Amino acid sequence: MRIVPSGISNSTRSQAERSVFAALKAIPDTQSVALHSVHLPRHARKRVGEIDFVVIMPELLLFIEVKGGRVRQQDGKWYYGPSSANERPGESPFAQASGGMHSFERQLGERVGDLRTLKVPSGYLVITPDVDLDRTTEFEPEQYLGSRAYAGGRGLAEGIARATRFWRTRNSWAESTVPAPLRARILKAVRPDFDLVPNLRARLTDLDVAFERLTEEQLDRLDELESNPRLVWTGGAGTGKTFLAAEAARRSSATGSVLFTAASPTLTSHLARILSDHPVTVLPFDRLAEVQGRTFDQLVVDEAQDLMTFDRLGVLDSLSAGGLERGRWIFMLDQNNQVLSPTTFDPEAWDYLRGISTVYGPMKRNCRNTVQIVKEVQAYTGADLGVASAGEGERPFFQNVRDVRDEAVLLDAYVNDLLQQEVSPQDITLLSVAGNWESSSARFSQRASKIERFTDVVGSARTRRRLTWSSLADFKGHENHVVCLIDFEPQHLDGRLDALYVACTRARAQLWIACRPGVRKRLGDLGVAVITRGGAPK
Repeated sequence: MRIVPSGISNSTRSQAERSVFAALKAIPDTQSVALHSVHLPRHARKRVGEIDFVVIMPELLLFIEVKGGRVRQQDGKWYYGPSSANERPGESPFAQASGGMHSFERQLGERVGDLRTLKVPSGYLVITPDVDLDRTTEFEPEQYLGSRAYAGGRGLAEGIARATRFWRTRNSWAESTVPAPLRARILKAVRPDFDLVPNLRARLTDLDVAFERLTEEQLDRLDELESNPRLVWTGGAGTGKTFLAAEAARRSSATGSVLFTAASPTLTSHLARILSDHPVTVLPFDRLAEVQGRTFDQLVVDEAQDLMTFDRLGVLDSLSAGGLERGRWIFMLDQNNQVLSPTTFDPEAWDYLRGISTVYGPMKRNCRNTVQIVKEVQAYTGADLGVASAGEGERPFFQNVRDVRDEAVLLDAYVNDLLQQEVSPQDITLLSVAGNWESSSARFSQRASKIERFTDVVGSARTRRRLTWSSLADFKGHENHVVCLIDFEPQHLDGRLDALYVACTRARAQLWIACRPGVRKRLGDLGVAVITRGGAPK
């Protein structure tokens, strides 16, 4: 569904409104338009009123009132927010919705004509995404959507459909549909034509909401744990494998001992902090000697393509209660790595693992990267990243640079632009393809003294709101909103594309690539190879 404005404002603090905004946007309805935060200059009981959402549909004008967090009714009075000695009763959400609806209808009538005369029906819906209200005589079930029915946004479309059917019966005098030209007049009367591009900070927030919604949908995959003791999930970068691995470890820890491992020390350091409240042993593969002699009821292995040799599988076999052939385990694997770096992946080991497990995938929903980033990576590598579902963004920026100092100047200019768009420095990572801090262009940046090394802060509670710098190897399995790919020379594309694949898929929303002389030509050659060979060159 189209929403006006298309990006949610930074001033919208309500997480409940943000949730409804994202859920409305996800509804596959090309005819309806939702207006967010509609102000009423004149209100019957208030100096200035506001309606959370007005949805202009072919069947109905629907007014949505959203109440997030705690809602309490006592002695006929309504209270919102946390309990406190100074809390004051507020108006019923149903009275608010009804009052806003009638005030809107009166003011809209002055601009487009009396809605009853034009046979335009209207109604309201109250949503409490976090709680369920007890039924009272103040509302009918069709006028309300509580936490259970809302279901994190998944039940919104059905709630709107149910409210529409209810209000249509209460407006029997209305036409069967509101004509499209009249709907356009109503929209223009409320929100005149404008084209304000939301700043990047607002778009990042919108993508965050989409990411949270999409990763919640991935949790359905965890139902397979019960019926499949040995399970492999495959999927490209950004399909939620690490998210699922962490959740699988949490759930399994309730019934037995769990070992979580991966090749990357920075990834396991990050996961150790996430899983710190659960009895899960988290170690990088090269430290598994610390638990040698023990066995675990459940193994969870992330980025398993980096461990796909018989020697490494032998180590994991010794740590699994029952061994790999009879134990319980989950391997998360990126099937693209088989193409992009075959020297580190043993196909025979993979065939063995597939033969003793249930393989699910490849997972098709990319919930990390924007459409533009997914297309760019596919164009140069031929990798299958799934269907981009997090939302639209800007195409990656390719910046030609002469040398390391020129790159530092242009990098500073780009970061300055990001900061002017209210992007926090901690949302920006400088990702070095060369991986050497001493020779990195970041050392010549004006901000060099304020750049954090990723390896120094990952897995810790340090939040100094600074830019981070990382090598590709240390950042594998991680992500950030904005990634600046630096220290990129043509030779980094010789023989293998896994570096390019890993680097570009770390960016959730925006990717800036500094290209030293010769890089753009090599990238162009890769794009041609993908088209002519039907995949990445080997």
